[in-house]
Order: sequence, then C-alpha cells, then structure tokens
Amino acid sequence: MGPPPPPELVFTARRVEAAEARELGLVDQLVDEGRDREEALELASRMAANSPVGLRAAKRALRLGHGLDLRAGLEVEDAAWRSVAFSGDRAEGVAAFNEKRAPRWPGE
Repeated sequence: MGPPPPPELVFTARRVEAAEARELGLVDQLVDEGRDREEALELASRMAANSPVGLRAAKRALRLGHGLDLRAGLEVEDAAWRSVAFSGDRAEGVAAFNEKRAPRWPGE
C-alpha cells in the first residue's frame, strides 16, 4: 500500500498518466501495453503461491502500519509475525522446504 493520493487528485478527480502515477507512488510497476493482463495474472500467481496466513498478515500490517511512528509500526509488525509464526501454514512451509516439495497451505 503506497502513500495516499495527493488531495488535489481526490478533490479534482484529475486523471494521471501511468508515469506520473508511478512517480506519486500510486502504482508499483509499469508494464508494456498489451501485456497488462498477462503481467497481472503472473503477479497474482506468484502471490497466490504463498501462505494465505502470511499474505493476510502482511496485508493487515501494511494497512495498520501505514503512517505510524517507528514504535507503533514495530508493534504492528510483531503482531503480524506472531500470527504467522505459530500457524499451520508456517509448519507446512518448513516441512515443504525440508522435503523439497511445493507447500500445500492449510490456510490456518
């Protein structure tokens, strides 16, 4: 989650070109025209291969930690870590790594 959009964009509904959106931190990456769907599906596939518990914790930490001071941000990060560290997904991830196989995430 990037920074919030500048108020001017919100209040005027001004459209921005891709390069400006990237410069403002509103998008993570730019892709060649015509490859947008393919790139989005590849990115989604890479994300979906990860632990659902870990992804939920990361999304929550990004959302809750945005704009916090360091101490509060570290507390959000620690809570996210604890929610994953003792999960079934963590145990499955370690087992899959040791057995050199793809994980079968239980999602808990």
